[in-house]
Amino acid sequence: MRQLSTIIMIMVAATVSAQSYEELFEQATQELKQERYAQAESLYLRAIAREPSHRLNEYAYSNLAFAQWTQGKAPEAIASYTKALALSPQSTQIMLQRARIYVEQGIIDSALVDYSNVLTTEPRNSHALFMRAYIYGQKEEYTKAYADYNALLAIEPSNNDARLSLALLYHKAGRLNDALMLLGVLIDGNPQNAEYYYARSNVHRKENLAALALMDIEKAIELAPRNAAYHIAHAQLLLDTGDRRAARKALDQAVASGEQPSTLVELYKQCSEN
Repeated sequence: MRQLSTIIMIMVAATVSAQSYEELFEQATQELKQERYAQAESLYLRAIAREPSHRLNEYAYSNLAFAQWTQGKAPEAIASYTKALALSPQSTQIMLQRARIYVEQGIIDSALVDYSNVLTTEPRNSHALFMRAYIYGQKEEYTKAYADYNALLAIEPSNNDARLSLALLYHKAGRLNDALMLLGVLIDGNPQNAEYYYARSNVHRKENLAALALMDIEKAIELAPRNAAYHIAHAQLLLDTGDRRAARKALDQAVASGEQPSTLVELYKQCSEN
């Protein structure tokens, strides 16, 4: 019986080892579709090892990278996307996928290169414009960021995410009037969007316009009463005006909305100071 089991195992191993590149690739792809990422990774690696120069390796590396990224293997995924790009240097899709991981990992200079390369080939790629503008903003290269946001808005005039991001960038750069103008446009067009009131409240606070800031944050809370960040901002504004009792109630609302009390210790302390 033991001898029979050994023979069966040898036959199975021989069958597996005899699989062609195409069979391994197809099996890996099916595993990927079924979200069995570890199995897909193993099979793609075996396919590539079997035929390192196969014409499908661009796709094998790209799919392998996705399987690795989904498992939290960011460095391996970046390496696999890089190998895919070596086989298809003009693939904007692969550049975008690799850039996404660079951003997630905080490797923004490398992400910037990828987004810029995408835009060299596809100057109207809205996602690349949006993300490059974001990165320029992070690097405080404001003129370049403004240019990308405005280019995106010229392509997609109704893109309110780009308009909000540009307003937040104006706020960060100290161009408060420009930020208020854009936020006013957003609120006029979308009066039920709490995020816009929250953003404008922050700008009003920066300008020391406490009454206007309070009006906006209270409107944001009215529209989204379970958003803890809004209650925290409300508490901070109330502390600015010296209303510690109301600020404490706002912090309690933040906790009731899911904020961890441990993150609010300093603010609670300010509510108790004489």
